[in-house]
Amino acid sequence: MRRFTFIILHYVVILSITASLLSGLRIATLNKPYLLQFSAVLPNGQVHTLHLISGITILVLVCYYIYFRRRYKKVTVQSNYHKFITYLGYLSIGSSVLSGSLLLLDWLPKQFVPVHYYSALVMLIYLLLHSWVYILQLGHKVLKKVFYIPLRFIPYQLTVALTLVACALFYYMQSLTHTLNITPISSNVLMEIDGIGNEPQWQKAASLLVDTHHGANFYNGYTPVQIKALSNHKETFFLFRWADPTQSLNHLPLIKTRSGWKVKENGFYHFDEQSYYEDKFAVMLSDSCQFGADGTIHLGKQPFTHHPSNWHGKGYHASLDGRVRDLWHWKAVRTNDMVLADDNFFGPLAVPLNGQRRYKAGYLIDSKESGAYVMNWQWYSSHMIIPKRLPKEKSNTSEPVLDWFASTPYQVSLDTYPVNAQLSSVLYRSNRFEGDRADVRAKGQWQAGYWTLELVRQNQTHSAHDIALNNGTCIWVSAFDSSQIAHSRHQRAIKLRYSL
Repeated sequence: MRRFTFIILHYVVILSITASLLSGLRIATLNKPYLLQFSAVLPNGQVHTLHLISGITILVLVCYYIYFRRRYKKVTVQSNYHKFITYLGYLSIGSSVLSGSLLLLDWLPKQFVPVHYYSALVMLIYLLLHSWVYILQLGHKVLKKVFYIPLRFIPYQLTVALTLVACALFYYMQSLTHTLNITPISSNVLMEIDGIGNEPQWQKAASLLVDTHHGANFYNGYTPVQIKALSNHKETFFLFRWADPTQSLNHLPLIKTRSGWKVKENGFYHFDEQSYYEDKFAVMLSDSCQFGADGTIHLGKQPFTHHPSNWHGKGYHASLDGRVRDLWHWKAVRTNDMVLADDNFFGPLAVPLNGQRRYKAGYLIDSKESGAYVMNWQWYSSHMIIPKRLPKEKSNTSEPVLDWFASTPYQVSLDTYPVNAQLSSVLYRSNRFEGDRADVRAKGQWQAGYWTLELVRQNQTHSAHDIALNNGTCIWVSAFDSSQIAHSRHQRAIKLRYSL
């Protein structure tokens, strides 16, 4: 390999590995909070795209390097140190490329998912050891040898070829999806939304199993999600089943202390509760199927300039291309008794409000005509709160939801509860949502370590905040185990295929 070609490729490798490591570590902050202490040097925004582009570039350069090694065999005398560093580089870069590719394809077995992260750490060690010896030998002259590029010798044909290959791989990776075949049923068939899924139609429906990773409280962050779907000419029914060894029906319970009432929490102050929270499940829908949840993930403490930062440092969801992404958000406490999933959407950035403690960026709620649940405190404080209402009957204190009509406004004279008594923090104003926010009927049942969730929605709601269910509509699924935002996830979108 001619020296100028080596210098150029070396320069591209340095940039690609640096971009890949920094973007990868930013993504890893979602389930490894200790990495947030390095947040100042990590990129913000749509870093999934940066990680994909840099990873593809490294993959192309690895293939190019293997080609040249086979074609231009050159015997060089290396010290044992250089041999060790060389093989360490082969190991770290090779395992990173292989595990990253399999992870992108959702083909990496669950027990090997951590390999991608630890390969990156080994790569960091390799880069330090690889560069340190040359710095010791050459001092500041090493910069001239590494970064000096004689422009008259740039191999333009090679550059164009590598760029075209990388672009082709990028668009190919973006287009990769799972396929969920939707089984047609007659409109005369009655499907009961009860979270059991025992109708004979479900037994005949095609099934898709998607591995989801990096969810808080799941075993090694992993839970597989089984998906089935049925459709008549008007509605589509979904059946989701995922492993969750514990049924979590505690949603920030209120506990009586000697000083008064307090919210029982372990992270809610930073809006990242992972202990005292209900189980949840989310489905995102879009007309397109691109990488990084269709471009709706924006990582970092403040990914949007001139907009508020988030408390947990992980990022926001928003849709900045003028299109909405539909979001069905089922909650085991707040919406399950309503037999609904909260119909939300990812849209443009909301205008920050004065006095607003939590800014949600593009995570927005469909409109409703009536019905709601609210938090059962007058004003939140991590130290002490005053409940809005107390149960009329003290025997109702163990219920996960407090009904408005079974409660009475808080009065000091009625607050005779003993220390360590608990109250629900979820207060129903009425039975259920009505209007656009109630488009998705849903019911979940937990049994023997598994949640089973049935959902149904009309194929076309004619709402500006909803995505129509058609051939080619893509969905993403996420499971929450007693966590507020730390959900499991998968890479490839799931494309719906109707056969009506």
